[in-house]
Amino acid sequence: MASMKSKSGKCSNFGNCATADARATVEVPGGLDFVCNECGKPLLLIDAGPQGGGSKTLLVLGLLLAALLVAGGAAWFLLADTAAPTPPPVMPAPATPAVVAPAPPAPPAPPPQTEAPTRPAHGHCSPADERAGLCRTTP
Repeated sequence: MASMKSKSGKCSNFGNCATADARATVEVPGGLDFVCNECGKPLLLIDAGPQGGGSKTLLVLGLLLAALLVAGGAAWFLLADTAAPTPPPVMPAPATPAVVAPAPPAPPAPPPQTEAPTRPAHGHCSPADERAGLCRTTP
């Protein structure tokens, strides 16, 4: 004996059925064939059960995650050392007198140059030579 309760479905015959193209929900009274009224193809059943059960699951998972984060932060805070460990003291090595070799004598400094700069032999002077006073003036 068929159930007298109506069922909801959607047609999946896209491109050949206007009801499927419109994505419309078709109500089929109990006792009738569960097919599309327009094209006659079988309908896909739409579950009329409770919707929104996922939001409660997400809420529970979110609260559980928050509780784990708080517990982890508290454990880190309580178990972490407040001061860094101090390194062990370093014992200095015993001092031994070092033997210092005498420094070699410094080489004599070269004599300072007292020669005057030479003037160009030809009359072609650059502007830098003229500023330095190295050019001959023509009489």
